[in-house]
Amino acid sequence: MIQDIKKQKLSESIEFLADFQLLFGNIIRINGAFLEVAEKICSDDELITVPIWRVMAVIRLSPMTVSEVAKYLGLKRQSVQSTVNQMKRRGLIIFRKNPNHKTSPLVILSKKGNEKVDDIFKYQKQLTEVFIKGIEITMNDVVSSREFLRALRENSERNISKLN
Repeated sequence: MIQDIKKQKLSESIEFLADFQLLFGNIIRINGAFLEVAEKICSDDELITVPIWRVMAVIRLSPMTVSEVAKYLGLKRQSVQSTVNQMKRRGLIIFRKNPNHKTSPLVILSKKGNEKVDDIFKYQKQLTEVFIKGIEITMNDVVSSREFLRALRENSERNISKLN
């Protein structure tokens, strides 16, 4: 109850609202920066684009349906389907029958796709270096930031249904 009152007062505070909007603005801008850097990193790769990179990172450990990938990445199913279609044409994935759903196959990396995973790790390392080089950052900073952003995302997913 006390926590609810504190949260209610925070959302009524103009200072909190301003700082929260600045945080949100930085999240949007860093997303743009991530995309720009990622595009530069994989620009010479004939098979990997940023959308393909994202899907490969998600399905590399566990096959998923297109809808599951879209939900995980927070993207529209149609957008992910377009990327998966490109991946199929490039020989990076195969479809496997889904025992849980007759019309939604599982997307899995092909042999060629698995061979590109090492490049994905190399690209991820380059991306990370661009963002952390020159600043002091600890593992604790990353973990606490990740958990805070995860909590915000999960909370928004729960609360969005309450909007008109």
